[in-house]
Amino acid sequence: MILNKKHNNERDGGDGKTTGTDLPYYEYRSFFDFNWKKREIPRILKDLKFVTPTEIQQKAIPLGLAGKNVIGQSKTGTGKTLAFVTPVVDHLDPKVQGIQALAITPTRELCVQVSKVFHNVASKMGFNVLQVYGGVDINRQKKALRSNTVSIVVATPGRLIDLYKQRFINFKPIKCVILDEADRMLDMGFMPDIEYIFGKLPRKKKLQLMLFSATIFQEIMDSINKITKGDHTIVRVGRNEDEFVIKEIDQEKYVILDRRKKYSLLKQILRREKPKHCLIFSNTIAGVEYLYRKLKRDFNFPILALTGNVNQNKREKILKQFKTHQINHLIATDVASRGLDIPNITHVINYDVPHYPENYVHRIGRTGRLNKQKGGKTNRGKAITICVQDDLIYMQRIEQLIQKEIPKKQTEENSRPMHPFLR
Repeated sequence: MILNKKHNNERDGGDGKTTGTDLPYYEYRSFFDFNWKKREIPRILKDLKFVTPTEIQQKAIPLGLAGKNVIGQSKTGTGKTLAFVTPVVDHLDPKVQGIQALAITPTRELCVQVSKVFHNVASKMGFNVLQVYGGVDINRQKKALRSNTVSIVVATPGRLIDLYKQRFINFKPIKCVILDEADRMLDMGFMPDIEYIFGKLPRKKKLQLMLFSATIFQEIMDSINKITKGDHTIVRVGRNEDEFVIKEIDQEKYVILDRRKKYSLLKQILRREKPKHCLIFSNTIAGVEYLYRKLKRDFNFPILALTGNVNQNKREKILKQFKTHQINHLIATDVASRGLDIPNITHVINYDVPHYPENYVHRIGRTGRLNKQKGGKTNRGKAITICVQDDLIYMQRIEQLIQKEIPKKQTEENSRPMHPFLR
């Protein structure tokens, strides 16, 4: 039974389709309340001790069961995996041979985790699940695919593409594709791989897309719109944590005319601030490598660099060193700004202004984790942005997003008379 219909500012796009982020939804008290085709699914969930759906499950499962393209945003630990696993299993046809559902994850660890949830539900109904990731014997994966008994594949992008190119994966029977933790896919440079995979999927049949992410960035939506042609429904649960903490961060900007003076200004900032635990952001890999070389030469503190070129094992090692204060200065691209739980970062320095305003929020949100009460005092983190003339349009967009004008600090250069637009 469906109970307690909730209206959350329903918006109609004029074509009968509900759009936007605040969708009307029903409160489902039990997994038995959903409109399943396979009535054994709620019984299986009950045996697995899943009784009451979480909010993201209440919003996403009905859309998934209806065959809609779903973009779901919710923080880690809110039940996103079950929100796509159950509708996918409900759509599986026991009469069809071959892969009917493909779930793509950014890491091996997540691939194993998602596969386990799929297996716990689907295996009870006779459907086989296969994990596909690198670093293990590919021949076992080839053997399982050759048997043509696998209904669900959970894969990392690289190994999936390898098996496709070797003709061990047939995409023709696929009717549903899931992207899990899409923000991390973006971080790790997998979006070109994702677009390649979607380019190989059958075009004549309608595919259902379900994408889930802790944060939805504009770069992700640009790719999704290419795939869905705008035909998707977004469901959000809660707000991103960083949107709350930025109000508690001391923010300032330096506006300079001469790009060549950026590094000199960065050195001045570091010497004056003496940050105890500092993240420095550049927009490009080349920029990170440049700063790493220069800072390593000019300062005597340990420093490391993190970009999308760094493999997963090395990335985890670098982040562990930074989190445990073995190093206290880390230069990074936006690969480091999303989803990291690193407390006590005192300073975030934007050597380059991010071109997407959302990225600014997630960058400086790292230092918002410092804002904790100690001895009755609030410890506020600091975010400093270096802005040259060409970046002013991006700075304005950031200030529009956060609804705040970031105070401007004076430098020797910008203390002289300036064009009114730069003041």
